[in-house]
Amino acid sequence: MKKLLGRIILNMVAIWTAAYFIEGVSYVGLKGLFFAAIVFGIVNALAKPILTVISFPLTILTFGLFLLVINGITIEITAGLSALNTASFAASVKAGIIITLANWILQGIFNKKE
Repeated sequence: MKKLLGRIILNMVAIWTAAYFIEGVSYVGLKGLFFAAIVFGIVNALAKPILTVISFPLTILTFGLFLLVINGITIEITAGLSALNTASFAASVKAGIIITLANWILQGIFNKKE
């Protein structure tokens, strides 16, 4: 339970970071941000693996760059199901990049083994 709550908080910080740096990405209130983080975690756990498998040939052809499009799709799905707002698909792709980097950095900071 503690690990799940920590993961939700990391997603909240990552989504907040994306909304702060990218024009066209916003959320409605702290509760909305919390709900968006939960939805984003569920979408990443369920939809992203399916999209990745389906688009494997495109991912190979683009040397992995199509994964950025998949990140944008997961952000769009999250925006459709939560209080996250995106102005365009390009903003969603940029948000996906920021969220991925923020999660990667935050996990590196908080998951260090001593």
